[in-house]
Amino acid sequence: MNFIQRFFLKRYIADNKNVRKPEVISLRDAKNVGILCNITTEDSYKDIYAVFSHLQSAKRSVWLMGYIDDKAIPFYCLQQLSADYFCNKDLNWYGKPEKVQIHDFINTDFDVLIDFSHDVFDPIRLIMSLSPAKFIIGSEKQNVEFYDLLIQSEHTISNMELLKNITHYTNQLAGKQS
Repeated sequence: MNFIQRFFLKRYIADNKNVRKPEVISLRDAKNVGILCNITTEDSYKDIYAVFSHLQSAKRSVWLMGYIDDKAIPFYCLQQLSADYFCNKDLNWYGKPEKVQIHDFINTDFDVLIDFSHDVFDPIRLIMSLSPAKFIIGSEKQNVEFYDLLIQSEHTISNMELLKNITHYTNQLAGKQS
């Protein structure tokens, strides 16, 4: 993205950032969960889909929004009722997502919104800044301004391991036993 595009996107985020009052909710008590991620390979898709399936099996409403930093969505990313994907062609000229599903995702009041992206992506940052989610969690240090809880690790961990850490720490913060 060039300088002008990034300038307008940052300005849009600053002007439209959702003012929220964070609320600590344990992952165990969350009724609806949003998942943000970036998908780079088929293996990264399988990894995040395992997390998505695990959360769904706990009788929660889960919505996955995956970003592919490419011109098209790969064949292995299967659109489902609660799993959507978007790519660069779904962004306007300065990088704002323009897909209806993304607007619906942004306007959903999730109990917990988890960012599983392992890098900085402006469309994901925009979604987090506009979301009215009660509790936003992630592990990307450069996105800390958008998180209510940053889960740090000394080494790279899998998404499933990150989910276990999120469950542990949200339970502790909410005063629940792990």
